[in-house]
Amino acid sequence: MQTVKALRQIRQGLCPKISEEDFELLFRRMSPVQTPYWCCPGSPPELRWRTDFDSAALCFQKRAVREIVKGRFQGGRIAYVFADELPLFMALYQSKGMPSQAGAEILEILAREGPVSVRMLKELTGRPVKEITAELHRLQRRFLVFEDQADSEWDRCWYRMEEVFPRLWAEKMEFSDALERVILRFAWLHVVITPENLTSFYELPARKLQGALQKLMDQGKLVPFREEGLVLAEDLPVLSGPELEPASGVAVLNRNDFLVKANEYWLKEVYQYPGWEVLQYLYIDGAFGGVTVGKFHNGPFEIEDILLHIPPEDWEKRKEEILRAVALENPSVRPRYYCGKPL
Repeated sequence: MQTVKALRQIRQGLCPKISEEDFELLFRRMSPVQTPYWCCPGSPPELRWRTDFDSAALCFQKRAVREIVKGRFQGGRIAYVFADELPLFMALYQSKGMPSQAGAEILEILAREGPVSVRMLKELTGRPVKEITAELHRLQRRFLVFEDQADSEWDRCWYRMEEVFPRLWAEKMEFSDALERVILRFAWLHVVITPENLTSFYELPARKLQGALQKLMDQGKLVPFREEGLVLAEDLPVLSGPELEPASGVAVLNRNDFLVKANEYWLKEVYQYPGWEVLQYLYIDGAFGGVTVGKFHNGPFEIEDILLHIPPEDWEKRKEEILRAVALENPSVRPRYYCGKPL
């Protein structure tokens, strides 16, 4: 599996990091891209640890001109995709059913008044903000409204989706075609895939994912790889050839990171620490190898300890490297312990 680790590092920009000219392709392959876990409302998405530039700043610029747009995907979670790929993700994630009475009222107001904020909707409907916000989120999942998150301001305007993206419904893809497309993207990024990986990341029905996987296998696009899972047929010669060595290095991944979401189903089982929350995952030499634990806060997290799942003889050898990586992700806080020992 050393070659698998090495390919994942290369394809995900973990080593070497990608330049700005390669950003768009990686972002598309990783979409939907969620914002960092436990961030300020209005924060842009970013590709942490994968770029040689400030990816959050670039995403902020692209969001301001609606090149990337905010939506609710993966079980209703906030994430971003390129605007021209909305038909793809609409096919995968659009909720069914008719709007409620409150939803229909909001849509009528948007059609009559144009883009409005939640505050304006409260004045026009007399409904409480909590009810309006929940209804907007339901309409958002139906791809009926668009939240224009142009910056980090709280009072954002909402539009009818068809007003901003008039061709969206005409360009919507078939569910099966959209699913096969994202599975092939995922396989390129993750190299070896399982149904559990896909279910964990995309949060789509396992039965439909299984069906799409079987179809891609029948087409010869995916093939079994040992007992590990499936790989792209085009990758098999590389995986069967001379072994590649993963690069040495440490990345501290937040809980919404692509790799974390793709492996969340087993990470949550392995990394359990009663009384503490897992704040971040340590990705060491191309594999998960530890966590930071503590408490989330609006501001610097409270990091109690850094706990490792690498050979104990490497704990001290890698200590300074790991502490530097943790400090880079958490610049204003120092962990209290390292592998149970006070710092």
